[in-house]
Formats: sequence, structure tokens, C-alpha cells
Amino acid sequence: MASATESTKILCIICNKGKGIFKCEGCSHVFCPKHSIDHRNELSKQLEEITVTHDLIQQTLVQQTEDPQLHPLIQKVDQWEKESIVKIRQLADKVKNDLCTYTTEHTTLIKHKLKQISIELRQSGEESDFSEIDLQRWTQKLEELREEFLSPSTITLRENFTPYITSIYIDRHNTFDVFERVYGAAQIKENGNLAVQSDRSGRTEIRGRNEYTSGRHKLRFRIEQFDPSGWISVGI
Repeated sequence: MASATESTKILCIICNKGKGIFKCEGCSHVFCPKHSIDHRNELSKQLEEITVTHDLIQQTLVQQTEDPQLHPLIQKVDQWEKESIVKIRQLADKVKNDLCTYTTEHTTLIKHKLKQISIELRQSGEESDFSEIDLQRWTQKLEELREEFLSPSTITLRENFTPYITSIYIDRHNTFDVFERVYGAAQIKENGNLAVQSDRSGRTEIRGRNEYTSGRHKLRFRIEQFDPSGWISVGI
């Protein structure tokens, strides 16, 4: 029969052995000597990974400081520009191809009318059968053909005011905020970046520094510890 001391004995969370246990103040778990070393090595590995992430972010910031064009938002605008240019070229090519077809048909018609005038001019010149009225008529016809050729009355270029390309603009949100005011049992730490509730028995209210009356705002925060028996309300 197990004694009361054995039943309440704290065991290593990994191997369930209680000899020479060590408690980690970070995760509150207890480990035997062997697994305490493994746990410490795992923490060291995580620290190395965090350091690598830090170095990558720092390198990215340095690169963007030296060349602002490397910023992801700038690159997004560049991508929008490329896609818009492709759409414009595609539409321009289509309109040009259609125009080539229409203008070819129109030019053929102009040539046919001009040929008729050529026949009249040749016959009237050979027979010397023309007057001032004929000269004025031919002059008027030729002028009409010239205008029709340069500016066809049957073909018109119009602009469609329905947006073919989506516009892009900057929507800036100046919503960098920190915790500043507390009503109830809570403390603000780390220069306003951390709020800790010291007593969960009563109602606690924590407010930020900024006030918002209009516009769209984005606030980011993380809840590290939460009591499922309680509740949290977030609002602006």
C-alpha cells in the first residue's frame, strides 16, 4: 500500500521519477537531473533560434534603410505597376488590331471613291468637257475624301470611364499605442507594453494612451495568460 508521502511526491514530468528533482521557474515543471539538462539545452536551442530571427529582422531593417525600394509595401506598388502596365498594353494591342481591321476597310472604300474621281478627271481632260462647276465639284469631293481619310466619320475613339485598372493609394493608420491608465487591481510595466492583473477577484479596466473618434485603426496585442473562469472585453 502506497504511503501518503509517496502519493504526493513530485515526479519528473518526463520520466516520472522523483530522485534529485529540479524545478524550472519559467514553465513551473520539475525535472530529474538528466532531463533538467535536456530541458536547459532545449531552452538554449530556442534562444539560438530567437537570436537568428532577431538577426534576420535587423538585417532586413538595415537593407531597407540603405535602399527604401526593398520595403515590402514599395514592392507591392511595383507589382501593381507591372500588372497595370500589362493590362494597358493588352488593351492597347486589342484596340490597335481592331483599328487596323477597320481602317483597312475604310481605306479600301476611300480608294474606290478616289478611283471614280480619277476616271472623271481623265475623261473630262481628254474630251475637254468641263466647266468651273465641275472643277468646284471635284475640288469639294477631294477635300471631303481627304478629311474622311484623316478623320473617319465611321470610326471614333472613346474613353470608357469605368475603371479598367484598380487604383492604389495609401491608407495610413497612426495607431501605435501603449497601456497608460488602470482602474482596478493591475500594473503597467515595460514602458506601457505590458499590463498585469494582480487580483482576479474584482473588475479591472486597462486603457491605452490614444483616443479614437473616427477612421480605421489596427491594434495588436497578445493575451499571455487567461483564466477560463473569467472574461475579457475589448473595445475602442
